[in-house]
Amino acid sequence: MSFEGYFQKICANGHYWQCDVYDETDNCPICDKPEVWENMVDITNGSYEDDKRIDGYIELEIESERKCEHCGTILERRYYVPKT
Repeated sequence: MSFEGYFQKICANGHYWQCDVYDETDNCPICDKPEVWENMVDITNGSYEDDKRIDGYIELEIESERKCEHCGTILERRYYVPKT
């Protein structure tokens, strides 16, 4: 069985992105700042067991959002860096 997974990442400006574990990106695709936090999510054996998350995914807290004043589309979202 092969390993399957991805990284959750946050840059110095609070931008969030994901990248495959085999195609790791160290700089933010939005602003090109280096990552300051990462978490590996292992989906080899699935993500849930008995309705409980088992893959290591972390639900991130939004720090701020910038939306279009005309249509409400989110233009930019920034996240808090988790303490753990």
